[in-house]
Amino acid sequence: MENKHIPVMIEEVKSYIPINKKLNIIDATFGGGGYSKIILENFKIGKLIAIDRDPLSNFFAKRLSQKYNNFKLINGCFGEIDKLIEKENLNNQTQFDLIIFDLGLSTNQLEDPKRGFSFLTNSPLNMGMGKNKKTVLNVINKYSEDQLSNIFYKFGEEKFSRKIAKKIINARKIKNIENTNELSTIIKQSYNKKSKIDPATRTFQALRIYVNDELNELSKALEKSLNLLKVKGKIIIVSFHSLEDRLVKDFFNHNSGKRWRSSRHYPELADDGPITLKLITKKPIRPSDLETNINPRSRSARLRVAEKISIN
Repeated sequence: MENKHIPVMIEEVKSYIPINKKLNIIDATFGGGGYSKIILENFKIGKLIAIDRDPLSNFFAKRLSQKYNNFKLINGCFGEIDKLIEKENLNNQTQFDLIIFDLGLSTNQLEDPKRGFSFLTNSPLNMGMGKNKKTVLNVINKYSEDQLSNIFYKFGEEKFSRKIAKKIINARKIKNIENTNELSTIIKQSYNKKSKIDPATRTFQALRIYVNDELNELSKALEKSLNLLKVKGKIIIVSFHSLEDRLVKDFFNHNSGKRWRSSRHYPELADDGPITLKLITKKPIRPSDLETNINPRSRSARLRVAEKISIN
């Protein structure tokens, strides 16, 4: 299988990785292995532990495992990053210099017609990244109008959420909605005028986030990552939509001493507690024009970096 994925903002990510010492690193979103491969090729690595819940990742990890004996993939959700590392008996022996999250879908996932992530090809209503309890097929055909509307608004920031939900309810009275073409056609009927992006974009995003519990997984992973980092270790995060970025921004700000919350999706944060992070990037770094021309899917990427500090 060809790896079609191009790692986003890799040069910017590399610029935050120390070059003069041996590093222990967690790649928390292995995917097609783009970051892991480049890091193993270009830096002194003690251990590189990769995590991914998508079974497809095993195929790409096998190639790296054959070449590098200091690389290992662990299958699981990064929201359980502490337990996954502990299971490998690493947490008591190793603290990490770097934890990297690339929160976007890989090209391999988007272009797989069996996965249903994209509305550009006709696919089953799947969108699962691993062993999911929820499926988009069930959500679309079983949930109430209010439930659907809330999902589209909360996780897709879709202003036509109620209209889309109502049209879905009416359509499934005739027959079940079974594939991405049927769903995207219904969504487009809810738009009265042209949109800058495809009308299906926000609804598909919302469904994917919901069935994979993405924001909750991210919240858990951020909190747990702090305990796995060495002092002066860095956490590097590339996000691709505003909901993710606000979660990351709130977490970084709160743990660097700015005690406020901008996202309704992030759990309430106590106003006290230790300051554990120093912001390395005051504002998110965006991809260069050159990169977005070569890889248009990088357009929405935002890179944030923070460093763990000692607690006095």
